[in-house]
Amino acid sequence: MKAALKATLQRIWGISRDILPSRLHVIVDHLRRHGTLPNLSDPKTFSDKIAWRKLNDHDVRMAPLIDKISAKEEMAARFGSEFTIPTIATFSSEKDVNFDILPYPCVIKASHGSNMNVFLFQRPTEEQKVRRELHRYLKFKHHAAFEEWAYSQIVPRLLVEPYVDGGAHGLIDYKLHTFHGKVFAIQVDIDRYTDHRRAFFNSDWERMSFELLYPAPPPSVEVPRPAILEEMLVRAQEIGKDFPYVRVDLYEIDKKTVFGELTFYPGAGLERFSPPGWDLKFGSNWTKLTTESLSRSQDPRTV
Repeated sequence: MKAALKATLQRIWGISRDILPSRLHVIVDHLRRHGTLPNLSDPKTFSDKIAWRKLNDHDVRMAPLIDKISAKEEMAARFGSEFTIPTIATFSSEKDVNFDILPYPCVIKASHGSNMNVFLFQRPTEEQKVRRELHRYLKFKHHAAFEEWAYSQIVPRLLVEPYVDGGAHGLIDYKLHTFHGKVFAIQVDIDRYTDHRRAFFNSDWERMSFELLYPAPPPSVEVPRPAILEEMLVRAQEIGKDFPYVRVDLYEIDKKTVFGELTFYPGAGLERFSPPGWDLKFGSNWTKLTTESLSRSQDPRTV
């Protein structure tokens, strides 16, 4: 009964949010998740600054850098093709996917959002089921769900990459939170599809004493320091120097730094820090808000 009620309320909210003005949507989302109203006139916390960015920062450079396909192209052009996972194919529609020619195992990702992946370890026996899932991804309007403006500027596509086996804990994400070109914290996610845990370290690989959304791994689980940490720091700083804040996601594959993705709105600013004082500590590193880029090219609700 509770699950059915929750699903009904989520459907009602999904309909309601799309008719709310953007500012009110951001305020309601923030209140629902944090229990407080966002400070949009003089934001101090990290969560408030993400909320502010969603409404005010229309930097046209962001969209090509969060589109998974164009971001890989730009990173390869800047740092070399070995800095990115190879691209097997791209498709504009789920109807275009040719399962005959795909090398397995592989992963198909939506270019315009997060956690929209289909892992294929062999040719699917139910191809239409996979196509329906991909169709659902392509139709999802990420910007409408979370008011993240830059996503409104992306044409949804599908990206196919080879599957990378990360071992016992899966492929580990090293997510470098970068403020004005300086790495403040390194977020490490392990066991994402089994028992998701999340730890944070500073640039000297010293554990930071807080949690964000997911619990930290127990002491018995060692979170491996990447052998190429210094190289990761350099790459993140090079990428992040042009922005007040960006999260640079990297992998360590065969002792090489490999690009994952860039995120300008992590967790849509809706993930809660524990203890909550870390929200302000993160935000204090974001010292300059910017509306550097021009104006909104079009209302995201019309895209």
